[in-house]
Amino acid sequence: MRHALSLAALVQCLTRMLWRLARRNQRWRIYDTFLVAENRWRAQRYGINEGLVDFGRRQIVPMPELVEELIALVAEDAEALDCTAEIEGLRDIIRTGTSADRQRRAFQAAIDAGADRADAHRAVVEMLIGEFLEDL
Repeated sequence: MRHALSLAALVQCLTRMLWRLARRNQRWRIYDTFLVAENRWRAQRYGINEGLVDFGRRQIVPMPELVEELIALVAEDAEALDCTAEIEGLRDIIRTGTSADRQRRAFQAAIDAGADRADAHRAVVEMLIGEFLEDL
């Protein structure tokens, strides 16, 4: 739940940042669709375990570094929207992994402990329920 709140706060802050730029008659960089598609593919393929292409630097930047840049980029907006704690929670996603990462680990741990696939899937559901209740 905390990670979902952090991601929702990020979307709000990015939206406010873009609004702020528009009010100043500025805009965010525009990149070719092909380049954006490359980063989308990298995110789908590697999740947070690999970096994304920084087109300005012309190199792949590790996800922890990109998250720090994002936090700094939206700091003013997070403060204005009173969601600084949620934005800083993005670091926790990098530290602990995404929900998909944790689900894969829970599934594999159940398989390694001798569970069949159906029971391993149940173990994943139990983990998700536990995480949800923990965050209430």
